Amino acid sequence: MIHQPEAIERLSLPEHTARLGKSVRELERELEYGPGPAAPLDATYADTHRFPAPEWALPTFNAAAGGDGMTYTPYRGDRAVREAVAHNVSSVLGIPAGGPSDVILTPGTQGALFTALAAILSPGDLVLLPDPDYLSTERMLRYFGARVRRIPMIWPDESDSGERGRPTLDLQALEDAAAEGPRLMVFSHPNNPTGAIYGEETIGAIADAARRHDFTVIADELYCRLVYEGETFHHLAAYEGMAERTVTLLGPSKTESLSGYRLGVAVAPTALVDVMEDVQSCTALRAPSYAQHLLARWIADDGEFLERRLVEYQALRDTTVKKINASSVMRVNAAYGTAYLFPEVLTGASDQAVALALKEHAGVIVNPGYQFGFAGTSRMRLCFAQDETVWDAALDRIIEVVGSLDPA
Repeated sequence: MIHQPEAIERLSLPEHTARLGKSVRELERELEYGPGPAAPLDATYADTHRFPAPEWALPTFNAAAGGDGMTYTPYRGDRAVREAVAHNVSSVLGIPAGGPSDVILTPGTQGALFTALAAILSPGDLVLLPDPDYLSTERMLRYFGARVRRIPMIWPDESDSGERGRPTLDLQALEDAAAEGPRLMVFSHPNNPTGAIYGEETIGAIADAARRHDFTVIADELYCRLVYEGETFHHLAAYEGMAERTVTLLGPSKTESLSGYRLGVAVAPTALVDVMEDVQSCTALRAPSYAQHLLARWIADDGEFLERRLVEYQALRDTTVKKINASSVMRVNAAYGTAYLFPEVLTGASDQAVALALKEHAGVIVNPGYQFGFAGTSRMRLCFAQDETVWDAALDRIIEVVGSLDPA
């Protein structure tokens, strides 16, 4: 039998077993290999056939592969590309371009997250993480031996007008946890899985706590350009004193449907990027070399593309929210960013029972809420960026199957 290191054991999040009955990985494998139709609709990610990458993506890649691009770039990425990224990203973050030394290109944004964590954490460090938040973050933190303190997200009651309020962080819980001396805070913004965008009070409180208690923050802003209805987005790195203690994760994989090119970007102080480069040099070496050249055009050349995509995604979001909230078995807050919704199941059925039933009887794959933390209980994550010709009927099947399930 192959000996399994303790770090690998921690990836299964054994501390969640008591409430779930099995480890997270055991439950996920049931979903992966369980019964279901031959080709279910996978609502865990966007349909990139319906929503393809910008037209310039493939020609740019082909030109690089045909001789215009280096095969072996520096570990942190092609310098000319990083110069362009630094300039273009500054317009998004609202802070002056720090130059190529403050940018590292990685194999996907998840690669950027792992590399940043490896460059910052030591075993036993305390890390603050919202609940719920991106499903892979706590696993990585546990892998590195960190102690994780979840900061609850507060879900406001319905307003007098019937509109469900947007969630915020519990700022008192944040302050209490910050007083314990964390090494790091990690949060996705817009929040994955809820699509929430934090207001100035929340982002300002994070910045204030980080400065006073001297900890670093990783802000996963992968979806920061996928924001609806002119919502104001507050970038943590733009707050006073935060550029030198913030790692901002970005990338073109979701908004521009460039997941298959495996590209991520991290913007951080030069000294930290140097360490991240050391980590990447002994893991993936570099982001895919030819694909890197797409990042020189990313942001700069996709303005009209982004405008069209936002209109299409918002229409799908609105349709999905309306249909879910018209049912008696689920309810959901409207997402202000991302392509996700995080509906609550009102029938009392367990997350796993719902996910298994949807795969088997509705032909739809979803992310069960337990993947995102304790606050995900009785919820599921749906990616609504699907082909309109099939999504409406899929929602009908989802609601019908959820309504047929008995309480746990």
